[in-house]
Amino acid sequence: MEVDEIENGDHPSFKKYDIHEGIIFCIELSKSMFEEVPELNYKVQLLEILESLHELMSQLVIIRPSTGIGCYFHYCDRKNGDSKNGIYEFFPLRDVNARDMKKVSDLIEDLTLKRITLLEYFNFDPTLDNDSQKRVPLETLFNFLLDQFTKLTADSNKYHSKKIFLFTDNDSPHEVNDKDATLRIRRIVDDMNDNYINFVTFFIGREGKPFKNSFYSNILKLGSKVNKENLAQSDGTGDEEYSEYDGPNTTPIPASYIKSKILRKKEIKRTMFQCPLILKEENNFIVSVRGYAIVTQEKPATRYKLVYEHENIRKEASSRRKFLNPNTGEEIKPDELCKVFPYGDQDIELNDKEVAKINDDYSKHESFLKVIGFRSTKNSIRYFNNIDKALFVVPDESQYEGTIKTMASLFRVLKKRDKCMIVWGKVKSNSNLRLYILSPTTNIDRNEGFYLYRIPFLDEIRKFPKLLDYNHITTSEDYLNLVRITENIIGYFNLKKGYRPSDFKNPSLQRHYKTLHDYLLQVEQPVREDGDSDGQTSRFLKEDDTLNKILHIREKIIASKESDDVTQQRLSKYVSLWNTFYIKMEKESGIDIDTSHKLKKGKFELNL
Repeated sequence: MEVDEIENGDHPSFKKYDIHEGIIFCIELSKSMFEEVPELNYKVQLLEILESLHELMSQLVIIRPSTGIGCYFHYCDRKNGDSKNGIYEFFPLRDVNARDMKKVSDLIEDLTLKRITLLEYFNFDPTLDNDSQKRVPLETLFNFLLDQFTKLTADSNKYHSKKIFLFTDNDSPHEVNDKDATLRIRRIVDDMNDNYINFVTFFIGREGKPFKNSFYSNILKLGSKVNKENLAQSDGTGDEEYSEYDGPNTTPIPASYIKSKILRKKEIKRTMFQCPLILKEENNFIVSVRGYAIVTQEKPATRYKLVYEHENIRKEASSRRKFLNPNTGEEIKPDELCKVFPYGDQDIELNDKEVAKINDDYSKHESFLKVIGFRSTKNSIRYFNNIDKALFVVPDESQYEGTIKTMASLFRVLKKRDKCMIVWGKVKSNSNLRLYILSPTTNIDRNEGFYLYRIPFLDEIRKFPKLLDYNHITTSEDYLNLVRITENIIGYFNLKKGYRPSDFKNPSLQRHYKTLHDYLLQVEQPVREDGDSDGQTSRFLKEDDTLNKILHIREKIIASKESDDVTQQRLSKYVSLWNTFYIKMEKESGIDIDTSHKLKKGKFELNL
């Protein structure tokens, strides 16, 4: 993933680099961490954290393999000297790799098969209170975590995004009544803020013992850097609210929310582009905008190494590209090459200065968007123009002062008049010039901003198949009945959270990385017998979330058909009636459809 970094200067240029994110799991061991809880169907909380860690690593190795993960336990007294000062390094902070994934997988497998228990693994005595365990002062712990990030700053591959996942259910550590220790911890937190280290808190409460987050809110939210104006006006009670705060959320969570929060908090801000928006070039009326991806798709990574065997030693091979003269076969040096643009049967040679001059004729900015007009939204946004993913655009005040007020005013006027902007430009310096539509969000959107749609050129517009008598079908009585039946069918299904593409995994990628995962981690697979359709079906359903949803709907329709209750049978009858109207309309439109495939009761077949 690429983000933009701004250089100082009159005409900002945008550098691109890969985000290298580091995440540390910091888990405090306590008696309740080893207890089974009803919220997790009587699973141990610590096991839930380990399984979430394994699932997180399995996802990151697919979508962001350069992410660093480290895991540390404190209040731990493992044997053989594994824990130092009460802190046990399960595995250090480093990029996701098969070795660490196997260590987590092996531990979970040993726990599942009851070869060992969590109490035995961590050498934890539940009969002792927390004061008698191997206690770790928070001052020591935070300094240790700070060192894990700062000792890597000299590395060229340093972490740009740093997060600490802090797990605890102890709301009253020893420092809660020690003012001097609290001040020292605040200073350490300030050092973490200076190094851009962010906390993601997992304060786990349970029934009968809710987690009180006042102490952690004090040291993590405020630190030692408080608003001086509020301090001067305070009455000394310590209950003042400080307006300038942008820290972590310290709200306690139930144990059942651990996994979903871990998998959600792994995401980082996906800045796709950052460029000036030219409203009126003659008057130098310019603002700055920033674009984010709102729809993403998993893609297989292309990272690999070329290796060769020499005397039973595997060495890394290097590759290079060379150009050969087609007539003589001699190698051509890079400085002998030139760039040409074909124009008819001629090749026009342009050097870098001439290419730069052409780009300057469009704009003095390396990347820009220029408003060339306004048009009605109804006449601009059409479904057949959708050839690329839309981007979410918001104002960027860091470059041009007054950008937020200008864009807010423009947003209100465009919504009132139901219009959108037609813009021309390129969002990145190495992109081609294109036409875009910049449209304000609607009232049903959760966030306010603009959507950036790319407008296709004439040769990019796709041709859709056309019904022979489309107008006749949409006004026919059968079509109106089909609409009413569809509304009744949809009423039987409740989309609680709406459709979010990120909730549906790519089945091809999942199958590919599952094979690599099982091979590298030596996970045993059950032997499949010939004709084992049930095992194949369950495997497909596990890999494809869409098939899972379809199967759920299918089972609900079959249950409706087999029900003795007349009201429950309505769903099945609606579906049969819907199919009748649909087949009739398809035949009237002149399009032949295959109706030979009938649904077999109790048999689930996949066409893959």
